[in-house]
Amino acid sequence: MKALDLSRKVPSVKPSDSLADAARLMLEDHCDCVVIAEEDDVVGVVTESDIVEAVARGAKADAPIVEAVASPPLLVEGYEPLWRVAEAMLSTGIKVAVVTVGGRFAGVISSSDIADERGQLLEASRFAEIAEILAPPG
Repeated sequence: MKALDLSRKVPSVKPSDSLADAARLMLEDHCDCVVIAEEDDVVGVVTESDIVEAVARGAKADAPIVEAVASPPLLVEGYEPLWRVAEAMLSTGIKVAVVTVGGRFAGVISSSDIADERGQLLEASRFAEIAEILAPPG
C-alpha cells in the first residue's frame, strides 16, 4: 500500500490565518489537523495538540496559525510505501506527514492512520487463517 492510498484531505489555511480560524475549520470538517499553505507551497501542518500547546504557552486566539507550527512539514511522495512513511515519522518524531504528488499537496497521513490500517490488515490475516483451519476439507 502506498501513502496516497491512505491519505486524506484536510482544510488548508494561510500563514496569516488565526489559531481560532484553524480550530474552527477543524471542528467544521471533523479533522484533527490543517495544512498551512501559501499558494502551492506547504508551510506546515498544525494539529489540535499544536493549537492547545500554543494557547498554553500564551498565544491568543487571533495569533497567526504559524505560531503553532511545531516543526517543518514532513513531505512524502504519494508513491512511497507505507513502511517508508512510518519509518520517516519514527525517525523525525512527526506524527502527520503531507502527501504530495509531483510536489503538489494531495492530502495528509498520520501515524494513527497507518496504525489503524496495519491493525485492519492483521485482523483480516488472522481471520483468513482461522477460516482456513475451520473450513471443511475439500
